[in-house]
Amino acid sequence: MVRLLETARLKQSGAVEQRLASLEEQVAQTATALHWIVKALRDSGFGSEEGVPTLAPQKASVGRDPELDSGSKAEDPGDAYHVNARHLLYPSCSVLRFPVPNEKVPWETEFLVYNPPFYTADRKDKDLVDPVGDALEPLSRISYNAVDGPLDRRSFHGVYAVRDGLPLNPMGRTGLRGRGDLSYFGPNHTLQPVITRWRRSLDGAICRKNVKKMLEVLVVKRGRSEHWMLPGGSREPGEMLPRKLKQVLRREFWSSFERLLTQGMEVYKGYMDDPRNTDNAWIETVAVSIHFPDQSDVELKRLNSHLHSYDEGMAIRWQVVDERISLCDNHKVILQKVAALLGAYY
Repeated sequence: MVRLLETARLKQSGAVEQRLASLEEQVAQTATALHWIVKALRDSGFGSEEGVPTLAPQKASVGRDPELDSGSKAEDPGDAYHVNARHLLYPSCSVLRFPVPNEKVPWETEFLVYNPPFYTADRKDKDLVDPVGDALEPLSRISYNAVDGPLDRRSFHGVYAVRDGLPLNPMGRTGLRGRGDLSYFGPNHTLQPVITRWRRSLDGAICRKNVKKMLEVLVVKRGRSEHWMLPGGSREPGEMLPRKLKQVLRREFWSSFERLLTQGMEVYKGYMDDPRNTDNAWIETVAVSIHFPDQSDVELKRLNSHLHSYDEGMAIRWQVVDERISLCDNHKVILQKVAALLGAYY
């Protein structure tokens, strides 16, 4: 009984810490947005340097739980409201979202003043994405909640609503309309292979920490990005392998990796709390664990021999898995699920 009470207390305190961390992230994002607004106004000649409020700098997150630092946990649907999808500053542009508090995220909740901007990025691969702009006529030919030509616009979470000709994010409001920087209105399906092996010492023994075996995971990084990522992502219509994975594998190994995927274990399928999500476009993913328990595994050796970056700005490596791994937030959550599945240290 004492053990049960202690477990309940720990769970409760963890939930409180999560909520506080989420609030802290929202406050930090608000401060960043206010700083940007003040600077933009000052640079445009509005106001003067005198009397400009000083915004407190964000504190470094050294030593904290990485999932709390991320401000969100893309866990199973219904565990929490999306947070990354409400970051005030949309990635790679100056667009600001309409602020959405937690209690106003569900579409079922009335939010009379809600008036989010519309943003759709003008991308180079115009033939591979849905039309640009907010005109509904070119979008009227899209078949939502169905297989639309080569695209599957169905959601893992069932039928989503379509309002005024545009699909609604099944997880609620994000503060931004349009398709943002994503390719399609509605669900944008991705695949995230989580490729792992045991971390070993020079004599071949499996390394351990806190009794548990330690993992290494295959990760990639693009250009100036601060974070490493799992080698997955979007796929071309009708293709099985993600584009990013093809960029780090030699073509002659693609068919072999497809077989590895079919033998892997699915660890997650559903919505991803991604900062690129909008009210009308969002990411859903399937995460598949591919684990090599034996260092002498023939397929592991073949995989290592076929790793190759076709892009000079892309790096690839095996990274030790622990809570401080420099991985983007959503991928950390997936990786932790894999570690738990394998009984490994995280």
